[in-house]
Formats: sequence, C-alpha cells, structure tokens
Amino acid sequence: MAEQLNIDISSGGNGDIWMRLVSFYAVAKILPQFTYNIYVPPFMQNLAQYTFGDRLQFTSDKTECKYLYTSLGLRSMLGGITQGKKYVVPYHRAVIFDKGNRKLKDSINIFMFNIASVLNVVQLPGWEWIEKYQGYLDIIGIKKIRSATYQQYIMQLEADSDIIYQKLNSAEMPTSPELEFPEDLGEKVVVFPTGTSRQFVPVWWAKQNLPDAYYAFFVKDKDANAFLEAGLKVVFFYKEPGDIIALSHKAAWTVTTDSFPSHLLQFATTNTTVTITEVRKSRIIAPVFRGKVIDAVAPCHPCLHLERNHFPTCMAGHKECINWKSSVYTQGVLSSIS
Repeated sequence: MAEQLNIDISSGGNGDIWMRLVSFYAVAKILPQFTYNIYVPPFMQNLAQYTFGDRLQFTSDKTECKYLYTSLGLRSMLGGITQGKKYVVPYHRAVIFDKGNRKLKDSINIFMFNIASVLNVVQLPGWEWIEKYQGYLDIIGIKKIRSATYQQYIMQLEADSDIIYQKLNSAEMPTSPELEFPEDLGEKVVVFPTGTSRQFVPVWWAKQNLPDAYYAFFVKDKDANAFLEAGLKVVFFYKEPGDIIALSHKAAWTVTTDSFPSHLLQFATTNTTVTITEVRKSRIIAPVFRGKVIDAVAPCHPCLHLERNHFPTCMAGHKECINWKSSVYTQGVLSSIS
C-alpha cells in the first residue's frame, strides 16, 4: 500500500505554488510508492484539480498536513515542530547563495539550519541544485522523495508538458464567469506587467514602447489605475487563474514579467515572452518552456526579492528595476514579439 504524504504547499508566491504542482505531478509518476495529498489555497483549487487531479489528491483541510512549506526562520517553526510538523524550506540556501557576500549572521544561520536538517525537523534542498529549476528545488527538500534524480525529473517534466499543455488549451479549463475579451484582442499584444517585487513594468516604459497593447490586471489591483490614467488599455482577470491563460490564448502575443502569470503561461502557450528582472533564469524558467525569454542585463542581477509594498527600493537602492531603462533589454523585448 502506498504511503500518503500530506503536504501544505500554500506558503510563498502563487508562482511557487504552481511550480510545486507541476513538480509533484512529475514525481508522482517517478515515485508511485507514495500518494500525494496536497493543500493549495482556495483560488487555485479548481485549476489544480482540473490539471493535476489524475495523479494528485487535494485536501481542503490544511491541519492534516505534516509537511509545510515556509520561508520563516527557525524560531517561528518551533511551535509546529513540537507538534510533529516537518518544514520544507526551499529558499533559505538560495537566498544566501544569491547574496554572494556571506556575513557572520549567514554562517550562523546555515549552521543552525544544518542541525535542524540532521534532526529531520527541517527539510532543505542540497546546495548542488541551487541554480536549477525552482520546482525541483522545492520537491527535493522532502527527504522521502529525494531519490527522484534531476535527470528523471526533467524527462518526466518533458513527458508531462504535452499533457498539461493540452489541458490548459481545452475549453474545459476553469475560468471566471465574469471574464470578457476585448473584440480586438486577437490583433494585440497582452502584457501582464505586475509583480510583488520590482518586476513591475513602469508606466512610462509601457507608454513609450507598447502603447497599443492591453495591460492585464487582477480586477482588484489598484495599480491598474496608473495605466488607465496614462491612456493605456487595460483588461481584467478575476478569481480563476485560468483567466490569465485564456487572455493569453486570445491575444496575438503575450509579454509577462517573471511573476505568477509567467509560470502558468510557460506550460500553456508558446506565443509568450517572459522578461527576467530579479531571479536567475535557470531557476524560474521551466525547462519545457518553448516561448521566448529576455534575460536581465542589470549588473545587480540576481536581485533578492523585496516586496514593493514594504520596501521603497530594491537591494541596490532603485525604486524601479533598471532593466527597464536599458535599450538593449527593451529592444530584446520588442524584437521577441512575433
């Protein structure tokens, strides 16, 4: 009888959740001796069940999950550890690696997390995989499934990509009833300009370089107002993540920042350009993506993730990513649009 792993993958960004889903979908084929019972946030449940429900199980009760993904420090995990929880920490080593210049605090942190890993209360991906696709980094944090090699994982991801692509291109894919398409969307570029950090496409860049595109925002996103006030065209998506995919399918071409929409679209379309600003391309671009990628040219890349709402500047002191000020970067984006 297969051993059941109960896993809460809801911590982190929405893109992280999607990368974990495609990765557990692959590992469920590689390691069938386990069943994977997964908690995802409510907004993702319909798309997750539709796309991955043939191999993965989903639960609406996160309290039954023994494995929890987190970006918290050790002190914040103590309560859960005493209750038998096991924390999967996919970012700790990646953040230290990307910082480059280690300080005493970093060395102490590494030492404490290594002890927690030996005690099997914290699960970490190996240092050797830090520059690989984040989806793999996330799943091999769990020791029970660490026997799935990177080569096996890539081969299965390739085998699954057509299956996932077909599902995400089907009329049965869940979308919101409120979703509407502009009549001329099929002749236009749609841009997903947002991001919680400084991936965000500046309004001045949008107006100067893609003034006739549609800029897609979640309906409650107040950042859409700045684009509307600048005279740019805006289209909205709603609760279902499938709305993002549906908008991209209707458009002539899609441009997206390295944020949540990019993760969905890497498995749903080839007519897409992903712009890299903060994260390493090797970590954020799925090995199966067949669209176009514009890599960062900023000397401060890679950039540690700092949310715009809480930090006025990035680690290098810029209010907006300086990639957008580069003519080389801009020309790369524009030239990628077919």
